Parts: sequence; C-alpha cells; structure tokens
Amino acid sequence: MTLMRQPYNTRPAAASTPGARGAMVGFAWRSALSRDLHFGLILALTIRGLAVTSYEDMRRVAGLAEELHFDSIWLCDHFLTLAPDAYVEDAGIAGRGGGGARGAESRSMPLLECWTALSALARDTTRLRLGTSVLCHSYRSPAVLAKMAATLDVISEGRLDLGLGAGWFEQEYRAYGIPFPRIGERIDQLAEGVEIIRRMWTEAHPRFQGRHYAVDGALCDPPPRQRPHPPIWIGGEGDRVHRLAARAADGVNVRWWGPERIAGRAAYLDAACREAGRDPAALARSVTALLIADADAGRAAATRERFAGIPGEGHVAGTPEQCVARVRQYVEAGVRHFLFTIPDVASSPALELVGRRVLPALRREFAVP
Repeated sequence: MTLMRQPYNTRPAAASTPGARGAMVGFAWRSALSRDLHFGLILALTIRGLAVTSYEDMRRVAGLAEELHFDSIWLCDHFLTLAPDAYVEDAGIAGRGGGGARGAESRSMPLLECWTALSALARDTTRLRLGTSVLCHSYRSPAVLAKMAATLDVISEGRLDLGLGAGWFEQEYRAYGIPFPRIGERIDQLAEGVEIIRRMWTEAHPRFQGRHYAVDGALCDPPPRQRPHPPIWIGGEGDRVHRLAARAADGVNVRWWGPERIAGRAAYLDAACREAGRDPAALARSVTALLIADADAGRAAATRERFAGIPGEGHVAGTPEQCVARVRQYVEAGVRHFLFTIPDVASSPALELVGRRVLPALRREFAVP
C-alpha cells in the first residue's frame, strides 16, 4: 500500500542534530513498550457516568486498581462533561441515538484538572503507570508541556505515558477562550508539538522552527527519568492522525472501535510505518473501550443501554466470561494495550469483578513467554 499525503507543514522545520541525551529526532526508532497485555483504567472521561468526580474517590479507586494488578491509570484533559448522546454528537462519533438529552442534562459535573490530579496520584500510588488520555494539544504550549511532563516523570520515578490529541470539543474551547482552528491546522500544530517535545526530551540544545511554534535552546533539565523518553501516544481515528502516529509516536489509540475495524486498519498503519522508515511492530496499537462486567447478564445489558450512544462495537460487556471472550477478539486483531472505562467505577463492584475474574484469565491465556 502506498500512502498519498501532503506534508504536515508547508514550511520545512529546521534540521535536528543529535544531542547528548541520545536519539536523533525524525529517524526510525523501536518502541520500548512492553508486548505483554497491558490493562489501563480510565478514571475520568468527559462523559457523565464515566468520571470519578472527587479526589478522595479517585485516590481510593486508584489504590484498588493497583491492588488488582491493573497496569496504569489515565485521565482525560477536559474541563466540562457531557451526557453520552451529546458526547458522541460533539466528538463526531457514529453512535446510536441523538442529541435529545442535551436539554435535560445541560449541567456539567465536577471534573478534576488532569495534570494536577496526576501529580497527586503520583504520590498516592507506587506501581501504576500514569497516563493522559489524551491531552488536548491546544491547551498548552508544547515547550511548557514538555517541561511539565518531564517533571511528572521525575516525581513518579519514571511512570508517565504521554497521550496527545488534536482536540475536538469546540464548546469547551469557546467556553475557556481558547482559539479553535480548523481540524487540519490543529493536526499541523500537534505534529509540530510532538517534534518539540521529543527534541526537548532527547537533545541537550533543542531548536525548532515551524509554522506554528519555535523554540531555541528550550532546555528540559532535569530530563525525564525514562530513557530515551516516556512513551508518546497519539489518540484519534483519522488518516492524518494515524500517519502522524506512525511517524512520530510509540503507540496509537482509537476510541470505541471493535476488533473487526481495528484488524481492517492494520494494513494502513503498517504501510504508514514503513513509509516513515519504521518497523510496523514498533507502533503499539491501543483501544479505549467501555467495560461493563456483571455476574448478572441482564444488569449488564441495562447498564449498556445507559451508554447506547457510544458505538456498541466499542463495548466489552456481559458476564466475566463474555468480557474475556470479547477482549480475546481484540487481542487476535492485534491489540495488546487496553484502556477501559467502567461506568460508576467509584460506587459499583465492577472494578473488583474485572480485577479478580477478567484480567487474570486474560493474562494466563496471553502470557508472553
């Protein structure tokens, strides 16, 4: 497969040079991400019912996730919440239902700011990796973000996963006075931002000149704890975002895709990696899925109905055995990195059920020798 594309930038960036910290930016590298199955728990999304709204509950749920041997916890980068149907409408996701719930559920629920909460969780956990799913690139200068992320990686002793996206929530941009350019420009900005972050993390004297951003000697000292740098994930579902991930990220995450669609996308991602001079195996494939586990299949079905706006192909739902079978299909489609969001996770028994009956069965079945 040959990919036809236009450059991300109409003006070439300044050439990179190797720094004292290691890899030259823009050349092929192999991801250091583990090939074992990885199970992450999302503590907050912008969807009502899928966000832990107080730090006390967030700390408690994170502690239980650590006890149950989840691998990571993740937070979204949003300030407002939406009803499920309104979310899929605003995010451009083809789910069931429409925007009828907007009038009845217009009030936003509490949502903790991502970086502040992750910094606190770094002190309140010991093993779990800490991820952003995903940061809206427009909300922070990439150079400042590189410094913030490096600091969190140092504080957490090397547990950061940096997830980045181009942004989509126009209502939120407008509410907080943040410019909302067209999608193509937002992707261009994201591409330049990833380049700046990687250079600041790996070069002693980083410089970059692009259409949207420029840095000249933006030192990142201390650098991140992880070498060559923390994993960079890019979240999104479009062609340009996937080509950017193939060129510049350690992994790509898609929301609410089923195993069939992920398997069908593999050839495109593989070709994009080869065009970028990378081994396709170096790009980890991740999915965000709605996980509804209940010993009572009828209760699981009722919970699914609450979130019917989220595409059904992105649900992992039913009894523990049914959930294992669905995740097995994802693994067979090439996914080994999962970000699960569990409805009402702070008040339901579902997290413990998943940790004791779903994850152990999958780890036994798919253990890497």
